Amino acid sequence: MTQTDSHNAEILEQIMENDCLLPPGTDPLAFCLDLLENFDSTDARLRDELSYSLLARLLTEYRILRIQEREALLKVALDDQHLFYRIGESGTDSVLMRGFSILVVPLILDPDIEHPQLDAGLVHETIDRVLSYAREERDRRGYVNGKGWAHTIAHTSDALDSCALHPLCTDEERLEVLHCIVDLATLSSPIYFQEDDRLAFTVSRILEKGWVTTEALEDWMNRLTKPEGSAPDSVIRLTNLEHFLRSLYFLLKWKHVDDGLIEELEKRLHALSWVVQTGSL
Repeated sequence: MTQTDSHNAEILEQIMENDCLLPPGTDPLAFCLDLLENFDSTDARLRDELSYSLLARLLTEYRILRIQEREALLKVALDDQHLFYRIGESGTDSVLMRGFSILVVPLILDPDIEHPQLDAGLVHETIDRVLSYAREERDRRGYVNGKGWAHTIAHTSDALDSCALHPLCTDEERLEVLHCIVDLATLSSPIYFQEDDRLAFTVSRILEKGWVTTEALEDWMNRLTKPEGSAPDSVIRLTNLEHFLRSLYFLLKWKHVDDGLIEELEKRLHALSWVVQTGSL
């Protein structure tokens, strides 16, 4: 198979329909690397429905790459031409490459959680790169009209979840993940494509494992207060935070995680409520 073939939607669709069986003589790593290059396509079908979906099945369902090949693919996905491609831009198509490159992280880390094989240094480097990306991304669009999902917040949350659940992740790194999620949940741009659910899900998975000390959790909870600043940014940040906390509250309640923690979240939500603040309750 040639590189041109890997950019052909019809050929990729045939591979998907044929139980992801690659043509004879195809180098699996080279093919996966070629799929990465499709992430900058403005064609949602080629980028998302075919290239990403095919890569996901090859890596998690069929496990076609050896450990060294998975590491090589991850390193490329994290580099300046993929995850950090034209980082800092907003409103341009470069967000598509970044928004989908971040999804390679869970594709590589999740299968490694039960039986770790990845190099420890690479795992910690991955966590650091994901956290850096979360801080540096400026394009928070969920959906780009005519071009499909970018979903940088939701996809970043998925990657943070995989980082936090990996057994090589340290307590300090998990705490950084929690604080990073608060940063994302209090952005001054509206989040309304269920990003609040995705962010809350990641936090709930960390909290239900009991991986955070009482003191560290208290410090984190103290950040869940009314954002300061002038309108409309402060109102947008407050709204984002309320949506996030509501999602987290119900997730923990449904999972029966620590009644004391659920009560504390309820207090935070009560204090943030417009109805309470205006004395209308």
